[in-house]
Amino acid sequence: MNMSSNQKYLNLLRDLVALPSVSATHRCLPEAAQLLVTTFRELGAQVTYDDTYFAPFVLAQFRSSVPDAQTLVIYNHYDVQPVEPISLWQTDPWALSEHDGKLYGRGTDDDKGNITARLTAIEDYLTEHEGHLPVNITFIIEGSEESSSQHLDEYLSKYQDQLFADLVIWESGGKNVHDVVEIFGGNKGIVTFNVDVKTAKTDLHSSLAGVVDSAAWRLTQALATLFDREGHIAVPGFYDDVAIPNQREKELVRNLPTTRNTLIQQHGLTSPLLSDKTGDDLKETLYFQPTLNIEGIQSGYLGDGVKTVLPAVASAKLEARLVPNMDPDKTLQQIKQHFQNEGFSDIVVTKTLGQPGYRSDMSDPEILRVIDITEKYYHQHPVIMPTSPGTGPMYYIHEALNAPIASLGVGYAHTLDHAPNENIRLTDYNQHIAVIKELIRSYEK
Repeated sequence: MNMSSNQKYLNLLRDLVALPSVSATHRCLPEAAQLLVTTFRELGAQVTYDDTYFAPFVLAQFRSSVPDAQTLVIYNHYDVQPVEPISLWQTDPWALSEHDGKLYGRGTDDDKGNITARLTAIEDYLTEHEGHLPVNITFIIEGSEESSSQHLDEYLSKYQDQLFADLVIWESGGKNVHDVVEIFGGNKGIVTFNVDVKTAKTDLHSSLAGVVDSAAWRLTQALATLFDREGHIAVPGFYDDVAIPNQREKELVRNLPTTRNTLIQQHGLTSPLLSDKTGDDLKETLYFQPTLNIEGIQSGYLGDGVKTVLPAVASAKLEARLVPNMDPDKTLQQIKQHFQNEGFSDIVVTKTLGQPGYRSDMSDPEILRVIDITEKYYHQHPVIMPTSPGTGPMYYIHEALNAPIASLGVGYAHTLDHAPNENIRLTDYNQHIAVIKELIRSYEK
């Protein structure tokens, strides 16, 4: 590995982490995008920068001199999650720091560290091969992935004539609790929404609780109707459009090392698993079934001491993770209708974000290329997953490119994405650089 390029892009990672590019609050998004534009141009890419929407879009293209060269697309994003609760961070989240072979800071894994590792691999390859690539490489970089990739589909449609791919390498990935690399080719969709109720002009004296319904009770009673006693989602039609996994997908998930005990130990779980209650297969539920989750609830008085109040207003934020074939808007309409049917016509449901899900064919030759390279480099067969339980804009990317998608990256089991003390291990970072170089090399003729 070229140590000068490695340090160069670690310096870039430091500068990127220092930018609090939080898409939820629209902070520092143009600054992060412009920093990447400058970097790509210095490395020799043809760059398109488009700030039509709040999160600028960056398209960077490295052209191969090989006739009829294939095209590798790399998807990344420069936006990050908020850092709160900041009191739980052991280091400054906006300052890249190194401790015990790990790099700490918001975005080290999700997703800025993956960007800089891949840039290091490309510069190393170009240096070693007199500036020539055996494959076209296109970076698609957005700035609202953490906010459901708002406007990504519009950007992709706008530049459709420039978008070609034989393979897409996804934003991130990593190793599991057994330190084995995971490669997945899909993710769930999502629809997020607010649920609000108002029962009076203002908060009331709690002595009226015997005759006046409070917003807090009204909301929690409505939310409780979303699940049946067995732990299944009780919204009529919710499961109707779920894509049934094929035998190959079921086999891949069946072979995953995830177990009930490892899940409990990894996350320190103290509540019973829902799959224990439902009796459903844990792995198939985790990867192939939709979810309905309460992200947060707010009502009444939560300060110190006691305030005897009957809340007039209550609100909650919810999300449904969707599998392929499920439509975000249709799903939300089913939830709205469910509240109506259950007698909660006063509940107001407001959509905030939404995107569909997607799964790749993990037997595609280009996916097999990635699996083979990874296995040879690590001297260990990677864990192959047809999908992840998480969400990302794979659906939009596939609709634009019609190419298989494989996800791998610099992370590991304790990377703590979206949480305080997000970090990566330098060994994993350097290994990902080497794997991306091997992937580029595999296109040599």
